[in-house]
Amino acid sequence: MLLTANWRDWYRFRHQQECFESGSKFEDYVSKVLGRFHDDFVNPDPAGTLGDGGCDGLAESGTVFYACYGQRPARSAERELAAKIGSDFARGLSQWDSFHTWKFVTNAPVGPESLKVLTGLQQAHVPTSERPLTIRLMKSEDLWIEVVGTLEQSVLNDLFPGAPGAANVELADLLPLLDTLDTSDVAIEIGGDVLPVPATKMDFNALPEASRLEFNAGRLLAPRIDQWYQESSDPGLYDAHGERFRAMYREARTVTEVPAEVLERLYVSVAGANFRMDGKRANAAFAVVSYFFDSCHIFETPPQAQPIADSEVSDAVAN
Repeated sequence: MLLTANWRDWYRFRHQQECFESGSKFEDYVSKVLGRFHDDFVNPDPAGTLGDGGCDGLAESGTVFYACYGQRPARSAERELAAKIGSDFARGLSQWDSFHTWKFVTNAPVGPESLKVLTGLQQAHVPTSERPLTIRLMKSEDLWIEVVGTLEQSVLNDLFPGAPGAANVELADLLPLLDTLDTSDVAIEIGGDVLPVPATKMDFNALPEASRLEFNAGRLLAPRIDQWYQESSDPGLYDAHGERFRAMYREARTVTEVPAEVLERLYVSVAGANFRMDGKRANAAFAVVSYFFDSCHIFETPPQAQPIADSEVSDAVAN
C-alpha cells in the first residue's frame, strides 16, 4: 500500500494525541519513542527501596539522562511540576555520575515556578562549575521535532500502525518501483551528466518551464528505472505500463488540454493525491512520468523532418 502523501502530518497528529494523555500513559509513550530513537536506550526498573534513582531512561552510553513527567490534573499542578523537576534532578545527580546531559520531558504546562527551578539548575551547573551539565526542558512539540519526527517511516508505522493509504493510484504494480527511487544517492549512481529532456518535444507540446525542470530532475533516475524493468520477472511489464500510460494520457486529454494539468493528472495516477507533500515521492513521480514521456508513450511526438531527395541535393549543388 502507498501511504497518503501527507503521512508525516498524520503521524504528527497521532503523536499529539499521545501527548494529551496523563500520568503514566504519557510517560510510557515517551519511553517507547526514546527506545526507537536511541539504539542503547534503557529505562531502569524500580529496585525495591532504591527505586529508579529518578531516572526514566539512559542513552548514549549513559551520557544522556531522561526524567519524564506526565501531567496530572491538580489545583497545584505548577507547584507539583516545579517540585518534580527539582527532586528528579537531585536524585539523578546523587545516584548517577555518568551523564553530562539531563533532559526533563513533560506534557504539563510549564509556568514561572517550574522555570525558576530549571534555570536555577542550569546556572548551578555552568561549564565552570564542579559538575558542568547540559540541562534541557523537552515539551511535547520538542519531542516531535527532536525525536519522533526524525524517525524513519517504517519506525513511525510501527509506533502508530494504520496510516491511511493513497486513493485512486492507477498503477498499483508501480508501487515497488516508487519505493526504490530514492534521490539521495542519484548523483553517485548516474556517474555523469544527463542529457536534458528533448527540447523539440517539450516545445512541441508547449510544456511550461516548471514541468521541464521537474522532468530534468526526474530523468536523473532513468538508469534505475531501466534496471528495475530489466530485473522484473515479467518481460512484458514495461510494455503493459507503456500502454496504461498512453491510456491515462488520452483520458486526461479528454478532461483538459492544458499540458501542465494533464501532467498533474498523470502524477496523481502514479503517486496519489497531494504527492508533492512528500519530496521523495514527488521526485519519484517526476522520474516515472518523464521516463514514459521520453519513450513516447505520452504526449505528442514532433513530426520528423522530411529527408531531402538525392535529385534535390544535386540541383542545389548545381545551382
